[in-house]
Amino acid sequence: MKLEGTTKKIMELLSKYNTTKEISKDLNLHPKNVDRYIRVLRDLGLVITKKGKNGGVYITEEGKYLLEKGQISLMMAKVRIVAEDRIGLLADISLKISEIGGNILSTTLERENNKVVIWLSLENVDFKKLKATLKPYVKNLVII
Repeated sequence: MKLEGTTKKIMELLSKYNTTKEISKDLNLHPKNVDRYIRVLRDLGLVITKKGKNGGVYITEEGKYLLEKGQISLMMAKVRIVAEDRIGLLADISLKISEIGGNILSTTLERENNKVVIWLSLENVDFKKLKATLKPYVKNLVII
C-alpha cells in the first residue's frame, strides 16, 4: 500500500507541527477531519498523542520509517453491500474487513425482505482485496 494524499501530508507536517490545529490550518481542513486521520494513525502505531502543556501529536519510529518508504494508505470510501439477510452476517463481514487491515468508520443497515443493504464507511482497505474477501458473503458490492 502506498502513502498518499492527505495522510501523507499530515505525516509530513508532523515533523513541522505537533497539534491538529496547526495541521488543519496548514491543510485548510476542519480540525475534526484531521483528528479522524490522527486517531487512525495512532491506532496503527504510527503516531503517539500526549495531553497537557507539552502535549501534541508525535510521529513514532515506525511512522518515520513508513513515511520514508511510503507504505500505507488510509484512503476512505463508502461501500454498498447487498446480501442475503442472516444472523451473524455483519459480524462475518466486519471480521473479514479487519483481517485485511481495514477500519470501519460507520455502518448503516437497511432490510428489504430477505435481503439487507449495508452501507459502510471504510478506510485503510485495498478494494480489490475487499471484493475478493467478501465475495462469498455478498451478492453485490459497490464502492462509491
